[in-house]
Amino acid sequence: MQLNSNGDMQRSTTQWSEIIARYRQSGLGSRAFGATEGLVLRTFEKWERGLRRQEGGKGKFLEVPVPGSSHGPWAVEVEFPNGVRLRVRG
Repeated sequence: MQLNSNGDMQRSTTQWSEIIARYRQSGLGSRAFGATEGLVLRTFEKWERGLRRQEGGKGKFLEVPVPGSSHGPWAVEVEFPNGVRLRVRG
Protein backbone atom coordinates (compact mmCIF):
# COMPACT_ATOMS: atom_id res chain seq x y z
CA MET A 1 0.00 0.00 0.00
CA GLN A 2 1.11 3.50 -0.79
CA LEU A 3 -0.28 6.90 0.04
CA ASN A 4 -1.21 9.08 -2.91
CA SER A 5 -0.98 12.89 -3.00
CA ASN A 6 -4.35 13.19 -1.21
CA GLY A 7 -3.11 11.05 1.67
CA ASP A 8 -5.41 8.19 0.66
CA MET A 9 -4.16 4.61 0.49
CA GLN A 10 -3.43 3.26 -2.96
CA ARG A 11 -3.61 -0.52 -3.30
CA SER A 12 -2.33 -2.78 -6.05
CA THR A 13 -4.50 -5.09 -8.12
CA THR A 14 -3.11 -8.02 -6.13
CA GLN A 15 -4.09 -6.39 -2.86
CA TRP A 16 -7.61 -5.67 -4.14
CA SER A 17 -7.93 -9.28 -5.31
CA GLU A 18 -7.05 -10.45 -1.80
CA ILE A 19 -9.53 -8.01 -0.25
CA ILE A 20 -12.30 -9.17 -2.60
CA ALA A 21 -11.52 -12.82 -1.82
CA ARG A 22 -11.86 -12.06 1.93
CA TYR A 23 -15.14 -10.24 1.23
CA ARG A 24 -16.59 -13.19 -0.67
CA GLN A 25 -15.69 -15.56 2.16
CA SER A 26 -16.96 -13.22 4.88
CA GLY A 27 -20.69 -13.52 4.20
CA LEU A 28 -21.01 -9.79 4.95
CA GLY A 29 -22.63 -7.17 2.78
CA SER A 30 -20.38 -4.63 1.05
CA ARG A 31 -21.12 -1.86 3.61
CA ALA A 32 -20.40 -4.01 6.63
CA PHE A 33 -17.26 -5.52 5.11
CA GLY A 34 -16.00 -2.13 3.96
CA ALA A 35 -16.51 -0.70 7.44
CA THR A 36 -14.61 -3.55 9.12
CA GLU A 37 -11.72 -3.18 6.63
CA GLY A 38 -11.70 0.63 6.66
CA LEU A 39 -12.48 0.85 2.93
CA VAL A 40 -14.16 3.61 0.98
CA LEU A 41 -17.40 1.93 -0.14
CA ARG A 42 -17.47 3.47 -3.61
CA THR A 43 -13.86 2.41 -4.33
CA PHE A 44 -14.42 -1.07 -2.93
CA GLU A 45 -17.55 -1.61 -5.05
CA LYS A 46 -15.75 -0.34 -8.17
CA TRP A 47 -12.95 -2.88 -7.68
CA GLU A 48 -15.37 -5.69 -6.86
CA ARG A 49 -17.38 -5.06 -10.07
CA GLY A 50 -14.21 -4.82 -12.14
CA LEU A 51 -12.75 -8.06 -10.81
CA ARG A 52 -16.11 -9.82 -11.27
CA ARG A 53 -16.15 -8.73 -14.93
CA GLN A 54 -12.60 -10.02 -15.43
CA GLU A 55 -13.63 -13.39 -14.01
CA GLY A 56 -16.37 -13.77 -16.58
CA GLY A 57 -19.03 -11.78 -14.79
CA LYS A 58 -21.87 -14.21 -15.26
CA GLY A 59 -22.53 -17.38 -13.34
CA LYS A 60 -22.02 -20.73 -14.95
CA PHE A 61 -24.48 -23.58 -15.11
CA LEU A 62 -23.57 -26.83 -13.48
CA GLU A 63 -25.57 -29.96 -14.12
CA VAL A 64 -26.64 -31.63 -10.89
CA PRO A 65 -27.77 -35.22 -11.42
CA VAL A 66 -30.90 -36.37 -9.60
CA PRO A 67 -29.71 -38.49 -6.69
CA GLY A 68 -30.73 -42.13 -6.69
CA SER A 69 -33.88 -43.18 -8.47
CA SER A 70 -35.98 -40.48 -10.09
CA HIS A 71 -39.19 -42.40 -9.26
CA GLY A 72 -39.48 -41.09 -5.70
CA PRO A 73 -39.19 -37.65 -4.10
CA TRP A 74 -35.76 -36.03 -4.24
CA ALA A 75 -34.10 -32.84 -3.05
CA VAL A 76 -30.91 -30.94 -3.88
CA GLU A 77 -29.52 -28.18 -1.66
CA VAL A 78 -26.82 -25.69 -2.65
CA GLU A 79 -25.17 -23.46 -0.05
CA PHE A 80 -23.46 -20.34 -1.38
CA PRO A 81 -20.36 -18.79 0.25
CA ASN A 82 -22.49 -16.02 1.78
CA GLY A 83 -24.64 -18.59 3.62
CA VAL A 84 -27.70 -18.43 1.32
CA ARG A 85 -29.21 -21.86 0.64
CA LEU A 86 -31.13 -22.93 -2.44
CA ARG A 87 -33.30 -26.04 -2.11
CA VAL A 88 -34.91 -27.80 -5.07
CA ARG A 89 -37.32 -30.67 -4.52
CA GLY A 90 -39.03 -32.91 -6.98
